[in-house]
Amino acid sequence: MCIICVSTITIASLMAPTQAPVQVPTQSLTQVSRVQTVAANSKTIAQGYELTKKSCPKSSLNKVKNDRICLKTGKVYRWAKIKKATPASTSPTPSTSPTPSTTPIQSVIYQAPTKPSDNIELCKIEEKSSVRPGAGDSMLPAGFPGLTKITKTGTVKWALIPLDFPDLVGEENFRARVDDQMKMLSDWFATVSEGKFNVEWVVADKWMTLPGVTSDYVIPLSANLNNAANGPKLFNDAMNTADPFFDFANIQTVNFILPKGQTFIGESSQGFPWDQSVKEYVSKEGSISSYSIPGQFFDLPGKEYWSYWAHEFGHAMGIPHVGASRGETPPFNPLDLMGSQDGPSKELSGWLRFVTGWLPDEKVYCKETKNLTNVELTLAPLSGEETGIKLAIFPVNSTKAIMIESRRVTKFSCTTPTLRDGVLVYIYDATLGHGEDFLVPVSPAGRKLEADSCGRLNFRSGPTKDELLHQGDKVTIEGITIELLAHGNYDKIIVSKNP
Repeated sequence: MCIICVSTITIASLMAPTQAPVQVPTQSLTQVSRVQTVAANSKTIAQGYELTKKSCPKSSLNKVKNDRICLKTGKVYRWAKIKKATPASTSPTPSTSPTPSTTPIQSVIYQAPTKPSDNIELCKIEEKSSVRPGAGDSMLPAGFPGLTKITKTGTVKWALIPLDFPDLVGEENFRARVDDQMKMLSDWFATVSEGKFNVEWVVADKWMTLPGVTSDYVIPLSANLNNAANGPKLFNDAMNTADPFFDFANIQTVNFILPKGQTFIGESSQGFPWDQSVKEYVSKEGSISSYSIPGQFFDLPGKEYWSYWAHEFGHAMGIPHVGASRGETPPFNPLDLMGSQDGPSKELSGWLRFVTGWLPDEKVYCKETKNLTNVELTLAPLSGEETGIKLAIFPVNSTKAIMIESRRVTKFSCTTPTLRDGVLVYIYDATLGHGEDFLVPVSPAGRKLEADSCGRLNFRSGPTKDELLHQGDKVTIEGITIELLAHGNYDKIIVSKNP
């Protein structure tokens, strides 16, 4: 089961000296982007860090100790202070706020497809992966039929509850670091669900002090509730402590936070509807479906809680992980929040929106390739408010289809030297499922890796390739050519079958 979706880098000093070293992830299978070597007389070495005069051993390179990180400056190694991030509630977060474009947006007139769509049912491709049979309650469908057990429409209540401990007291104003994150989470779900799923937050106004000290709850690596030795204890103690003071009536999921500067939870802890401890726990007001606790990793400079919350609850409601959780970066990870919650594009792909039930049939164009000669389509941006088709599906056979959607940089995105506005072409493979590469992008040849604004800080995403078609670009896959004819407020494409 995907938890935090990471590739790892060992940062021994992220834990207290008496505790085991923690593997700290660069979130969601992205490569570690080390801070660049700078001249020894440079004071500011990277956004979020300030060089000091104190040296550190070479063996500590890129390791964090207290609020400092060891960095190489010229030929020497010195400690750099980790600056406190400015709360995004008072100013935009640099790593996620897109740079406004000064180029006028070309007006593209929306036109109906030049060929009518086939029956939409032909494009509701049945998943035939080896991981789906026998998955039971933890089934996370990568294809049709979607999961219907968990509520995915309407307004639901989420809880935010701060936890502290006898040996670690929470800071006075915890809302300063979560208010903007809660808003981003709510905005993201409202956007990707086309307004069908809305989150209403209920926040505890004081810290809930657990009975045990922090050493009783150590969880170094992200793991499902029942897979972590202290997972059930932490969850049950947290719920039992909060229950007398907090009304859990109609709460769908609980997001706990820990005191700033804690070290005993390295990555995160979370539980899902199918975890035994979650299923068995009943508060005074009833049951919940899931919970999450972001750990020390999410308090590193530039990190965010909201995308972690969205990713993990996406799983709780039955949305699969795109690609593997740890190891080499899967090709689609940077393009979908359910693959990479720290990637440059925190979108939910059109295909997963369709399977989840958030993208209505009338916004999906379906055309079997056996019936295709050529067709011109106008695509509306996937996360925009424009009317029209948002996803075009061209089944190649019973287990494979070409997907086409229009992408734009949004407030959830990171920025790159190349403006990543354009058309995304990708393949859906129904023989693969949750945790596998069931989505693979198709891009023009010769694209180079680019660093993004999320990668400016250490432990963030590494460079990624621009996979989008820009005006005049075309790609050919499975004997089908897709060309972007015009780009602007809409994208106009032509899809043709090669002779």
